[in-house]
Amino acid sequence: RQALADSGGDGVVAVHLSAALSSTYSAAVTAAREFGPSVRVINSRSAAMGVGFIAQAAADSARAGADIDAVEAAARSAISRTHVYLVVHRLDNLRRSGRIRTTASWLGTALALKPLLCLDVDGRLVLDQRIRTVTKAHAAMVDRVAEVVGDKTADIVVHHVDNHDAADELGATLTQRLPQISSLNVADMGPLLSVHVGGGAVGVAVR
Repeated sequence: RQALADSGGDGVVAVHLSAALSSTYSAAVTAAREFGPSVRVINSRSAAMGVGFIAQAAADSARAGADIDAVEAAARSAISRTHVYLVVHRLDNLRRSGRIRTTASWLGTALALKPLLCLDVDGRLVLDQRIRTVTKAHAAMVDRVAEVVGDKTADIVVHHVDNHDAADELGATLTQRLPQISSLNVADMGPLLSVHVGGGAVGVAVR
């Protein structure tokens, strides 16, 4: 409470990992009730740098002098423009964590498929395509990103779990396919999402 008072602003906009992937959002909503409308809690419905892109939109708005309502609106607007795709080597981790439908996870494990996943409009990890090889799965992910970007500019972050070489290769492919993108960076997936998707996973966050 004192930190909020000392900040000199008119409130706080907090952007959190998808509520479908973590309980952090619901805990933040509970905590924010103590502060009333001066604390706004956003369910990003995203993960990894997808959350970062949404928080960045809010920060840019705040830096431009917007009030808390406009900053919140900027964050919520960015949600629909942010997309996350993932290729995992196995669905075992996701099945155990309950983050994907059991039927889909058993199918992927049984047939040794390399599924392409995405975060849907509710921030849930869902199966986008079932693909037989990692190479084809990565190519399908590039196609999905290209569909989202079209001929517009975009910011992209390629994430990975102990698979830097594949992430670098994917980044190079995206740069060649989409020469108009504003920025492309490669980064670790982050501990929470890594637990769900397992080693070797590669993903793309795009805005």
